[in-house]
Amino acid sequence: MSSPLISTRVKTRILIISDTHGSKPKPKNKQSPSTEDELNQEDVMNVITGWRHPLPETDAFEQTFSVLRFIKAPLKLAIAGNHDTALDDEYWINKYGGTEETLEKVKQIVREAEEDGVKYLTEGVHEFTLANGASLKVYASPWTPAYGGWAFQYRNGHDFSILPGIEVALTHGPPQGILDFAGRAGRSARCPELLAAVARAKPKIHCFGHIHEAWGMHHVTWDGDEIDKDQPQQLGLKGLRPNGVTQDKETVKMTRVNLIEMSRQRAAQLDLTQGESQLVPGEQTLFVNAAIMDIRYRPVQLPWLIDVDLEKADQSNKSDRA
Repeated sequence: MSSPLISTRVKTRILIISDTHGSKPKPKNKQSPSTEDELNQEDVMNVITGWRHPLPETDAFEQTFSVLRFIKAPLKLAIAGNHDTALDDEYWINKYGGTEETLEKVKQIVREAEEDGVKYLTEGVHEFTLANGASLKVYASPWTPAYGGWAFQYRNGHDFSILPGIEVALTHGPPQGILDFAGRAGRSARCPELLAAVARAKPKIHCFGHIHEAWGMHHVTWDGDEIDKDQPQQLGLKGLRPNGVTQDKETVKMTRVNLIEMSRQRAAQLDLTQGESQLVPGEQTLFVNAAIMDIRYRPVQLPWLIDVDLEKADQSNKSDRA
């Protein structure tokens, strides 16, 4: 009698939020869903990118990290964005004119948040063994093309070292041509180096924000290092809201129903483990722009809640368990 097949995959839920800009969940209108609403297990993590708030530096970071510490998830990953000036030491001292004292205070806030599962990620590769037994390899980077003279910006290209085997790429900005069209003219924010790096590595998920008006998801199939234009699944702000001019009555009705359901759940949800959206590792990537701020800096856009299969961790090595 043959032994039953043992699955090497672990279904894991990821809550993705970007560009919080210091906003806080309100009791009657919660900004983010509890990651334990549907899966009452320790198989969730939280990813947040870009949070700057127009308060004095230490107050802004204290407020933001207090929110991160409160969110119910065993592991919460955070990276900086272009407005997080006190996390870019060189920019803070040499361009902003800030003090070493403020730098140290901000770093202390970050260190203390680790007590509640908040991991601040600097640029590079980070590996975790999750509480549900899954292994997670993340590439993180706060860098974006120069615009407006902010922190973590480059002018003459940047090396995004996303290696094969990375499951989640976590960057502040989008890759060129994917959920990156900014302003009323809809011009690309242009980061070709990031697109090339993602195309080579083909992670399961690439999440970012930065361009508020480009909120949405793009589920692509790769054709070599190019995107197969005939295979995408997309959702953006234009397709999210009912439009009686461009949609027929039935489509308007269904769009309204879907929007109400998403609002009730307090998140846009996608399951990459089954059904039409099931992801094929190495052949497909889900791109997510999770900016919750709209173009007028109102926190009205939904975070993303993604289910994805991750490989089980090597049971002999749990030193990095989170």
